[in-house]
Amino acid sequence: MSNHLSTVNFFSLVQEQIGMVENLMRSQADSHHPDLATALNHLLSSGGKRIRPGVVLLTGNMLGGDVQRLVILSSAIELLHTATLVHDDLIDGAFLRRGMATLNSQWSPAATVLTGDFIFAKAARLASTTNDVELMSMFSETLATIVNGEITQLFSSHGIANRENYLQRIYAKTASLFELSTTTAAMISASDQATTENARNFGYGIGMAFQVVDDVLDFTGQTATV
Repeated sequence: MSNHLSTVNFFSLVQEQIGMVENLMRSQADSHHPDLATALNHLLSSGGKRIRPGVVLLTGNMLGGDVQRLVILSSAIELLHTATLVHDDLIDGAFLRRGMATLNSQWSPAATVLTGDFIFAKAARLASTTNDVELMSMFSETLATIVNGEITQLFSSHGIANRENYLQRIYAKTASLFELSTTTAAMISASDQATTENARNFGYGIGMAFQVVDDVLDFTGQTATV
């Protein structure tokens, strides 16, 4: 069986639940300014494989977690990821993401920042409905890690790089969110400490690998394929 088919079958295990995640994320702009709903729908329609929600759901299902709580957690983490992309695109001056216009290419910087802030707030609100204080602490700490990584990269001297700096950067940028996904999925599935730590290590490992592959493809991949 090809790698492509293996990937499709792998995520098909939680495809129905990912649909529930999509619906919950889109509903977060209900009863707010209509332009926020437009922006959120645009962002969620721009593609993406929903890998982080898939990781949450697969981990939680394996450990016997409650589906509704896992859907809420998945939505919160994916909204957190989406908000960071909104701000990243503005900082980088990017006009396209996955072949679609970025928010900042159509809106003013102020409106773009405020939309990212709104999505951050909704992500935190969803996470809070899991009624798990430790989970909320991890959620906020991961956001701080991501922002600290971005600040470090902005203020670092260009041209100075080594393996340790690279690994720290990709942890902050990518692996921290995968680590959050697997760890919190285990936590709300009432796993013991050893299982939760194994889940954390797994999330860290696949997050680091995911970003390394992405970076390699920047140098070796064909643009259309990537």
